[in-house]
Order: sequence, then C-alpha cells, then structure tokens
Amino acid sequence: MKNDKTVAQPFRAASPAGLKACATGLLLLIAVFASAQTRPTLKIGVTLHPYYSWTANVVGTLPGYEVRSILPGEVDAGDYQPRPEDIKKLMDLDAIVINGIGHDDFITPMIKASGNKKIVIIRVNESTPQIHAAHGSGVNSHTFISFTNAVQQTYAIQKAIAALRPSDAAALQANAADYARRLRLIKARAATALADAKITRVVTVHDGYGYLLQEFGLEIAGVVQPQHGLTPSAGELKDMVALLKREKIRVVFSEETFPPALLKVVQDEAGVQVYTITHIASGAYTPDKFEKEMQRNVDTMIRALVTPAISNKAA
Repeated sequence: MKNDKTVAQPFRAASPAGLKACATGLLLLIAVFASAQTRPTLKIGVTLHPYYSWTANVVGTLPGYEVRSILPGEVDAGDYQPRPEDIKKLMDLDAIVINGIGHDDFITPMIKASGNKKIVIIRVNESTPQIHAAHGSGVNSHTFISFTNAVQQTYAIQKAIAALRPSDAAALQANAADYARRLRLIKARAATALADAKITRVVTVHDGYGYLLQEFGLEIAGVVQPQHGLTPSAGELKDMVALLKREKIRVVFSEETFPPALLKVVQDEAGVQVYTITHIASGAYTPDKFEKEMQRNVDTMIRALVTPAISNKAA
C-alpha cells in the first residue's frame, strides 16, 4: 500500500510592501477604535425650549453629545434673572445656541461671568428675515415660533455642530433633514386646512405669534400687550376693545399666562372668541416639545379660523 505523504510548503515571508499595508490597516483600526472610546462629549447649551428640541433632533442618538438647557424649565426667558447655578452650566460648554436679537440678552454677561473663552456661539438668527415688533422700533425676537424659521435654523445648528465634529457631518445632516421633513408635513397639512379660513384677521395678546400667522397669510390687526410680559393699562385695554369692535374682529389669540380677568373684559365688551396658543416658553425640555406644541397651535388656529366662532367661551 502506497503511503500518502503531505509535502510541506516552503515558508514565504511577506513582502515589505505587504507588511507595511497590514501595519497601516491595523494602526488605522486601532486609531478608529481609540477615537470612539476616548472622544470627549461635545456639550451644547441652549437658551430656549425650541432650540433644545431642534438641537436634540440634530444630534439624535449619536454618541458623544450632550444638549444642555441653561434656564430652568418653568421660567419664561422674558422673566428670567441669571442665577449662579445656571452660570456654572456654561463653564464647560463647547457651544451654545442663542437667539441673539433680544430674547436672551442675559446670556452674554453670563458667558463672560462663567470664564468660558472657548465656547462657540451659534447665532441662529444671523440669516433669518425678521419682522418689526408690534410696539416700538425693535425687531420681533420670536422667530422660533415658525415652521419656516425652525427648519432654516435647525440646518444652521446642524452645520455649526458639523464644523465641530466633521466626522459626524453626514449623520447630523441626515438627522436634520428628517426633522425638517416632519416639520414641513405639519405645516403643509395646516396650510391646506387654513386655505379655507373664513377668518383671516385676528388680534393677539402676545407679539410672539407674528411669524407663525404670517407664514399662513393671516393678518394681525392689533396686539394687546404693550410689550412682552407687560399687562395693558385700563386705557390700552379700552382702546383694544374699541379696535375689535370697529374692525369687526371676531377672534383673539391669547397666551397661557395672560390674566383671565382681562380676557373676560375683552370677551364681554367686544363679543369675541378667545383661543389659547403657546409660544413654547416653559415646561420640560424635550426633543418632541416643539413638534407637539406647534401641532397643537395649528390645530387651534384651524378650529378658530376655519370653523366660524359659535360662542364666546375661551378655547
């Protein structure tokens, strides 16, 4: 019987070029792994509730990010007074998203007090068209109460973060695009319904709804508050009642915190219907807050303007 013998193959050393390629590949894998393990968290602060929602949706579930609110959730930025514990939140931030046109003027001295000189300031209103405030000569700083502006400013945040983390640029852009698509869908459905609005002129209690009503082609005939957060005087309230009667305005959009007693005066004397919409200024900071509250706002607008007012009860 013939024995089969295994013939040993001679050892062939890898070529220098092959060894170099293997070593380069191994080093690259080690570098990528090490980067994923040791990359510091990018800390991004925000001054307003909408900015939290937009930024949180841009970073999504990507590892290595923290979105941090600077103000307490229950405090409206218009009523806020800086606190030492909030200044501490700024000390280790890499970036912060701010309004920069009057809604969060408190933040600049706070940043200076924190001693953080490396922080990147993301000014979302730098390229946003602005409208005049209803009273005075300033601009209306409530650009964030708008679907159009929300989409534009979400992309501005995405680009600023991508500049700080180029390796995540594609993922950040995909997240921003998905969020923008959801906002556009809410706006498109509302626009279809509001195209049949029977009422197109309203009065608002708060000046912050100008951008939202403007993008649906609705006119604000007057604003009750002489300035955000200020209660109108008896004379100013009387003038507003006269305007409502003279212009035959049937709907007033109010905010949650406007004194009920003053609303009742407007309702009783002018015979209008009052609906409450939000300017997204307080409550828990959550990724879906902007979507939910803006959906509720347009639902209220449709109910108020497409369906004729049938009672004088506040909605």
